[in-house]
Amino acid sequence: MATTLLVFLVLLLTSSTSYATYSYPPPYRYPPAEDDAPLLSKDVEHLKSLKAEAELPEVMIELTRVWHGRTKLYSKLHEVEGATVFEVPFSLKHFEPPQLAFQALDKKSVRRTKVKDVVKGFRPLHLPVNFSPAGRVNGTGVPISEGGNRAVNVFLPDDRYLFQDTSFPWSTTGKWNKTGPVGWVKFTPAYNKGAAPFGTAWGERVIYWNRAPGPNLTDFESAFDYVVVVLDRNMGDLTGYAGYRTYSSSWNNGHYWQQIGYPADISSAEAPAFSGNGSITSVSTYSTKGQTGYVLGNFVDTFAGHSGGPYWGWWKNEPWPRVVGTCSSESFDPSKLDATGDNNAGGGPGLSSLISYAREHYP
Repeated sequence: MATTLLVFLVLLLTSSTSYATYSYPPPYRYPPAEDDAPLLSKDVEHLKSLKAEAELPEVMIELTRVWHGRTKLYSKLHEVEGATVFEVPFSLKHFEPPQLAFQALDKKSVRRTKVKDVVKGFRPLHLPVNFSPAGRVNGTGVPISEGGNRAVNVFLPDDRYLFQDTSFPWSTTGKWNKTGPVGWVKFTPAYNKGAAPFGTAWGERVIYWNRAPGPNLTDFESAFDYVVVVLDRNMGDLTGYAGYRTYSSSWNNGHYWQQIGYPADISSAEAPAFSGNGSITSVSTYSTKGQTGYVLGNFVDTFAGHSGGPYWGWWKNEPWPRVVGTCSSESFDPSKLDATGDNNAGGGPGLSSLISYAREHYP
């Protein structure tokens, strides 16, 4: 019926495709052991890419959509400077998709939901796997100079790079567009400078714990700064989707995490950027509606346009990454290399509950 994804634009829902045909080295350990840490970034860099093992299925993808208004057309003939002119006047009105349904969860909503702290991903066999994105390209945008304080948290040297890669899991991230707080949402996986290799999907429902008006966020708001969007089609069958796992403080300061976004400074928000070798340095907890959210402090390079992008890592013998949080906010004073000057991601058990509820009610 509908696919569910997080607003960080990583597909995270079930698929009708079987998991039994993977050729990635066994055994699959699901769920991972509680103390099982992800692979270090330096080890991920040495993982060999996996080739596609099936033909790309024939599917219909949507590239655009037009909403027609009820406009009555008529024609008329008239003379202009001795010539007969045939004219069909009409109005070029702009029509938008139907508005989203918004659903705020509370303690009662998830009372009967079986919450999972570990959710496995799905690697479609018709796509190859690159553990880091290929197709590195040069960026254009606002240069970042040495010296001085900036209210954006790119910690020099900037290790981000733009890429153009439609392999898995880079097929699962993408760009979303909206109009206003209650407008529409269009998601384009692997979007790159207008290209839509997997087509587009439209949001039907937004599920969330807390609504923050912005533009500035408190730590409490960052801890719950994520939503689940129910799409109008099973996009994950085509693109695959990442897994999820609740963050453990035992992973603090480990260089495990990759981050993806559409930064305004080096791509004008038109191409994806990748940052690897990231570490989460602190965890703060906040509660609402019986849920616990985490603020994951980190010094991963981000800029405007990274917000909503995933922080994910790879676990041994799994052909998909697992998301632990989403990019939320940045410090006003990044010159302070402590908890007052770090970037913040949102995650924790609250995100687990949100994903579990969406998967159960909108499969």
